[in-house]
Parts: sequence; C-alpha cells; structure tokens
Amino acid sequence: MSPFGAVSSCSRLCSGVWLLKPGMQSSLHTAARCAARDYYEVLVLGGGAGGITMSARMKRKVGAENVAVVEPSETHYYQPLWTLVGGGAKQLAASARPMGSVIPKGVEWIKSRVTALDPDKNCVWLENNIKVSYKYLIIALGISLHYDKTGKRSKANIMFNTALGVIFGVKKYADALLEVIKDRDLAVNYKRNLIEVRADKQEAVFENLDKPGVTEVHQYEMLHVTPPMGPPAVLINSPVSDEGGWVDVDKETLQHKKYPNVFGIGDCTNLPTSKTAAAVAAQSGVLDKTISLVMKNEMPVKKYDGYTSCPLVTGYNKVILAEFDYNAQPLETFPIDQSKERTTMYHMKADMMPLLYWNALLKGYWGGPAPVRKLMHLGLK
Repeated sequence: MSPFGAVSSCSRLCSGVWLLKPGMQSSLHTAARCAARDYYEVLVLGGGAGGITMSARMKRKVGAENVAVVEPSETHYYQPLWTLVGGGAKQLAASARPMGSVIPKGVEWIKSRVTALDPDKNCVWLENNIKVSYKYLIIALGISLHYDKTGKRSKANIMFNTALGVIFGVKKYADALLEVIKDRDLAVNYKRNLIEVRADKQEAVFENLDKPGVTEVHQYEMLHVTPPMGPPAVLINSPVSDEGGWVDVDKETLQHKKYPNVFGIGDCTNLPTSKTAAAVAAQSGVLDKTISLVMKNEMPVKKYDGYTSCPLVTGYNKVILAEFDYNAQPLETFPIDQSKERTTMYHMKADMMPLLYWNALLKGYWGGPAPVRKLMHLGLK
C-alpha cells in the first residue's frame, strides 16, 4: 500500500486529516508594482489555472495590449501534482514555473494584490491605493496548499479522520475507495473534526460531530492536515460575493448574477462542484463563449454541466479516475469502468496531464475532455 491512502487531486476540498508527521509550509513571494495603465478592456484577477488560461483566451479575443493580470506571486504551481509530491513520487520543483513564463506574451502583469472591488464603478483597488478600471472583469482568485512526504508504509499505522459523513461524494467512487480501504486495512473515522494540535506532545484533538463537545485525542508521528478553507479575504463582504464570500455567478454561464460584465472561474466561485484544474478547464471553454456573446450584447447559451475530475491516487502506480457532474453522477471520458484502480490512469495523471496543463490549458487551447468523451462513447455522452 502506498502512503497516499486515498488522497485525491481535489483533496484540498475534503475536510480530512492523515495522522502521520509534521509537514512543510507554503510561501509566496510578493512584490507590488504600479499598473502600466489605469484602464484595461479585460482585467483578470489571479494568476492561477483559471486566470492564466482566461488571459490567453482574452488575448486572442481583444489583443494582448488590452488585457492585464493582477497576481502578486512570482511562481505558478501545477497543484494537481502535489498529491504525488506528498508521497515522494514527484519533486515539488516539477510543479513550479516562474509566473512570468506562463503569463501570455504581451499581456500586462500587475504584480500587486487586490484590496477591494467596486463593480458599480467598474474598478478594483490594488495595494498602495492604486485604482484600475475595466470594461470586463474576470475573477479567478484561488487557494493553495502543499503536501508532505511520508515514511515507510509497512511500518505505518494510518488513520484517516474526516469531518464528512462519507469517504467521497460520488457513490460509485466511494464504494471503490471503501474496497481499497478494506484491502489495505486503513482506519477511517467519519464526523471527526480537528479542533486542536498539541505539537509539543504530538497529539491531535478531534471533536465527534455526532456528539458535540465530545473529543478524542490521537498520538501521531506525522500529521497531514487539510485545513479549513474559505474565500480570499478581499471577497468577503464584497459586492460581487454571496453570503459565504464566494463570487456569485450563474452556475451554467459563469456570468455574475448582478453585474453582467463580471465573470468568475475556479476556486473563488460558488459553483457547486469540486475545485480542481479539470473543472477550470471545462469552465474556461464555457466562459470563453459566454464572454464572446456578452461582448456582442447577446445572451449566453453555452452551459457548464459541473464537470470535474479527481484522480484518486491509491498507490505509486494506481489511480481511480473519478469524473462527475453537478448531480454527483459519473461523467466518464473513457468507455471503461473508471472506478477500478488502473496503472494507465496513474500515468495519465503523473505524465500526460502535466503536459496538457502547461502546453494546452494555460495557453487557452484546452476546454476539458467533452469532445474526447463524445468520441469515445460514440456521441452518446
């Protein structure tokens, strides 16, 4: 059994905790710089997967000189690789490239943080009280996490605690994961929420959500935590956000529900699907068509079905490729049972998908596997 257990590429959304050993911390270097101009036809907030792919698409639509990306980080990460970095199968460096190398040539890179959004005046405020106006705004802010290396599986007693009531939200894949868990003799506890870490004693304290106030203390040698997550601070109580702080967009068109010239993509939105690079890919194709029609004063017609993908790494050469839609129903690309552990799916995740990400998605040429799915299923899906 690999030390991965059943970690997925979308595990940053799962309220789960692996009891192993202390981990590494992420860091981002930031540098503020005044915008070259105070107005852009298209302003993109965020230099993650969604922001970069949409800036590439908008460059082709309105010209590079009319597009700007606001992003303080010097480094762009391919985050789906981190589940493999965590088990030592890949190096962290393989997931990183300089931000300047992925921003489309000619597109303005504004190295600063967004401090406020004012969609009623079609502008945003950056650090040092800098105001930048726009005609169209694409919000693509995201969340980043790093994963930790593990020890030898043969000597490890692995326990997985999750605040959720299930191991995975889609039954087909949950059933498959439960078989893996049984076969590998892993301990799984549901409705257990991490409330305290006593690092000096190497103790983790969990609350039993079925019995509020009742706690359990577990000793650990390595503690792997997926911490609670929420929207970026700048979006909380923002005019563009819902009550939870997420960008409030139509779940089918990705157009903002109140401001027709504002759009959202990726982690910062309230789209009811898992936040993955695969979801961003599918969203980008829909959003591209939505913006094209809005620019022509026409109504958006292309609809996003909630497609997302979570390659569930169950070993150093095994992956269960989960693909599903808004209704938590499987939406699989290949005409095989993808709930089975497969070496081919592992190599797709480890080797093929990074190439597709760097060379197609970030350049605005990959809008998800829907065309491949139709071909594979003879047009029936």
